[in-house]
Amino acid sequence: MLHMHFGAGRLGLGLVVPAFQAPTTASVILNRAVPAANATGSTALGAERRNALLRDHPESAYHLQILDGTEARTERIRYAGFHTYAGGDVAACTRAIAEASEGSRRGVMVTASVLKRENYGPVVEALTTLAAMREAGAPVGPIFLVACENMVSAQEVLGDPDLVGPDPAILRRHVTPVAALVDRMCVDLEEDASGTAPTVCVRTEPYASLKLALGPDTEILQDLCAGSLITFGRHLDVEKQIKGWLLNGSHWLIALRAFQASGGDRAMKLNEFIAASPDERRHAIAVMDEMREGVALLLRQDPAYADFVRDVDVDAYLAGAATAILQRFLSTEDPITRILARFQAPPPGDPTPIEAFSTRFADRINAPLSAYETAKGVLPPAASRGLLSLLHLVQSGTFIDARAQ
Repeated sequence: MLHMHFGAGRLGLGLVVPAFQAPTTASVILNRAVPAANATGSTALGAERRNALLRDHPESAYHLQILDGTEARTERIRYAGFHTYAGGDVAACTRAIAEASEGSRRGVMVTASVLKRENYGPVVEALTTLAAMREAGAPVGPIFLVACENMVSAQEVLGDPDLVGPDPAILRRHVTPVAALVDRMCVDLEEDASGTAPTVCVRTEPYASLKLALGPDTEILQDLCAGSLITFGRHLDVEKQIKGWLLNGSHWLIALRAFQASGGDRAMKLNEFIAASPDERRHAIAVMDEMREGVALLLRQDPAYADFVRDVDVDAYLAGAATAILQRFLSTEDPITRILARFQAPPPGDPTPIEAFSTRFADRINAPLSAYETAKGVLPPAASRGLLSLLHLVQSGTFIDARAQ
């Protein structure tokens, strides 16, 4: 299978490309020639140097450094090629990649981790090129799109008229959108000069999961992805929602409390802050317990989750997820500037940044906290401390990038 991945950031290099590694899969990485501002925080390795290292490495390989809390182990990740793209050259690049790949005859998996829906124009251009080749009789197998994002789905991308253009029919005929659940904390990108040639090193936690939705139109993916780390599930929409609540929501609640308690220390690593105090460790555990309890109540109350509740042991699923997520918080060297990267100081007279952050935050906590309050008659006490921290930080003008003027 030919695997084309758009985006050479932390998540793309730290999860997506490694997850698709398999004897019968060739991964080609594509990235913008001119990088945009990084909404999730800067890395030690600049974008231009990263592109050059991936493009010029003689063995087409980079390193994955797994941080397990004690000592780091390194894995070598191979890729079939690296290309940068700018306006107007994606179609020609895609055609050349597909024509040179034997794996494209079996199928083409296009994945992307480019953060925003509006960044998917080049991805759709590549898909349109592949679809046109297939329609014209070229030896291109079935085509799939996976948006490896928390806030964007492949279905949304292919349903956006601003992206697909005036004639989306060719995409509907040949491209299958696949829902995905991506989960890994990738801390940083660095340059590694330890080998025969310098390359990129991605520092990341041990836990990794890339799960694809299984249905009648995606059954073939189990064969195409054989030998890889890709897993499959039939309730991915619910699992993705649970991840947003239990992982992202809890993470921000704990991080906001820690950021305030530290006096706005931007050099802090959250796991070190939690480990330094028994009270902070107890607080983190209590936040996770309250969120887990709220999620369990919500799943059982809302008919939208009835199929998941019928097929899955909810308590066992949430207990396992909460334990694994909390262990990640305690062991992963995740800097507060990355966790709260979107908690930006608003420019004078423009509240947009903090409004956007608050909206994202609310999406991750409102439903389980409301379910908890309805059942018990009070707001969850530990989680409420995170909410108060948000108010105190905004009131004092303390943000992750600068103090508001």
